[in-house]
Amino acid sequence: MPWIREAEIEQGKPAPAAIISVMSINPKAMDAVQNFGQSVTFGSSSLTRVQEEAIATAVSVANSCRY
Repeated sequence: MPWIREAEIEQGKPAPAAIISVMSINPKAMDAVQNFGQSVTFGSSSLTRVQEEAIATAVSVANSCRY
């Protein structure tokens, strides 16, 4: 159980990533961060989604980052 208060997840909805769920008590902020991340990370280059994911994975491993 986290020490930061989080909103309850609705039945049947996917849980947000842990790093985003800390904003769950402010749904507008959580949605804005998720949408910003999606628009910046994927879709704004000539690379395919698979290529972008492969690069993100390699960078995360090199930085010892689990996200």
